Amino acid sequence: MAQPIPLHERHFSALALRLYAECPLRFRRRYVDGLAIPGLPDDPEERRAMLQGERFHLMARRYYSGLEPGTLGAPADRAELEDWMQKLVRYLPRRPGYAYYPELELRLSEPALRLVARFDLVVVAPDGEATIYDWKTLRHMPPRAKLEAAFQTTVYRYVLCAAGGAYAPGGAFDPDRVSMVYWNPLRGGREERLPYSAARFREDGRRLRQLVAQILATPPDGFPPTGDPRLCARCEYRQLCHGPLADRPLPEPGDGWPEAALEPGQEVPVEDEEPAGAFDADPDGLAGLPLP
Repeated sequence: MAQPIPLHERHFSALALRLYAECPLRFRRRYVDGLAIPGLPDDPEERRAMLQGERFHLMARRYYSGLEPGTLGAPADRAELEDWMQKLVRYLPRRPGYAYYPELELRLSEPALRLVARFDLVVVAPDGEATIYDWKTLRHMPPRAKLEAAFQTTVYRYVLCAAGGAYAPGGAFDPDRVSMVYWNPLRGGREERLPYSAARFREDGRRLRQLVAQILATPPDGFPPTGDPRLCARCEYRQLCHGPLADRPLPEPGDGWPEAALEPGQEVPVEDEEPAGAFDADPDGLAGLPLP
């Protein structure tokens, strides 16, 4: 069991906030109790997809650091990764005069709001316009509305504007000139560009402070479980809550579960990373939910 960071000392990631919104008990097991359950998915295809995503992130980091991306994995894996990288370089080539910050981690340390974000890439134009890029290698991308409402979108854009001044030519980023882009190399490359604004920045700050204050005011026995069985079925702690039978297969549509719950793309994660060193394991998440 990992030694957890006290909540009042923790910088909350987008993933942490989402887990609290989905299931406070899951949040408690992970961030209060420090219970880590590491490991890769049992399904070979899911395991391969996860590893390919990690390799692609590393190759993209190398490229935007000015290095050769290199090749990773078995021959079949390398062929797929090289195809993804070729699409990425065509989509977003390095340009003179632009600043590229791959795997940039920023921490906001206000008395009432401590947040952390690790960006796949931040690109700053000479005139100060900033774009956050996040690489997704999911077979089924969430719809635009889900990406817009995701904690990752909220936290990343807010943290860049609130804590990224050292990387801005003028000393601070203007929210009206900040965007977040989710890009997926599959199916020819897909972009979802989500512009920010000063009004949204102010509203995000209010809502994030409210949510963090709620978490910090919660007593240890005040983290209830979710009431959604779909979340339980995909949770790494399900056996602790429901016993050995929790590992039975998911019910088929018609067994009392909405058919939409099992449609492709409905339960893919949006916030799928923790900053380096934040926790020992990064179990699969679920679909991002909007701030309450």
